[in-house]
Amino acid sequence: MIRSIPRLALFLTLLVSAAFAQTPPAPSATSDLAPPANPATPDQIREYLNIVSYTQSAHKVMGQMLNASRSTAAPYIPASFWDDMNKSLLEIDLVTPAIPAYQKYFSQQDMAATIAFYKSPAGQRLLAAQPFIASSAGDLLRSAGQQVGQQVFERHRAEIEELRKKAQPASTSPATPTTPHP
Repeated sequence: MIRSIPRLALFLTLLVSAAFAQTPPAPSATSDLAPPANPATPDQIREYLNIVSYTQSAHKVMGQMLNASRSTAAPYIPASFWDDMNKSLLEIDLVTPAIPAYQKYFSQQDMAATIAFYKSPAGQRLLAAQPFIASSAGDLLRSAGQQVGQQVFERHRAEIEELRKKAQPASTSPATPTTPHP
C-alpha cells in the first residue's frame, strides 16, 4: 500500500493534467479562434488526419486501454468477448465525427498551410520525433510524480503510521513503514 503512494501521486498529476488539457480556455474578446469564414473542407481534414496517423494512433491507445481492462477483468469473461471488442473498436469511424471540430477552428487556408508543413521535411521530422518526445516527457512525468509522492509521504509519514497502528488488529505485530520506491 505504501509503495503505491508515488503511483497515486503520478495518477493524480496525470488526471489533473488531462482535465486541464481537455478544458478549453475561457473565450476572450480578442480570440483568434473564432469560426473561420471558409472552414477547412472534409477532404483537407481527412488528408491532415491521414498524414498525422490520427486513426492509427487512436487505435493504438484504444488497444492499450482494452488490454489494461482485459488484465483486470473477471476471469470468466471469455476471449471471444475481448476479440469482438477489439474488432468492433477497429471498425469505429474516428475521422468523420472529428471533421466538425476541425472546421470550427481551421480555415481552408489554415489547413492547407498545416498540411504543407507536415509534408515538408521539418513536418516529417516532427512526426517522426513525436513518439520519442512523448516517451521522454512520460519518463519525466513519472519521475516527477514519484519524487512528489515520496515527498508527500515523508510529510505525512507520522500521520500514516499513527492511522496504520489504529487500523491494525492487536494480534499482529506492526510493520515498519518504508519510504516508497517506484
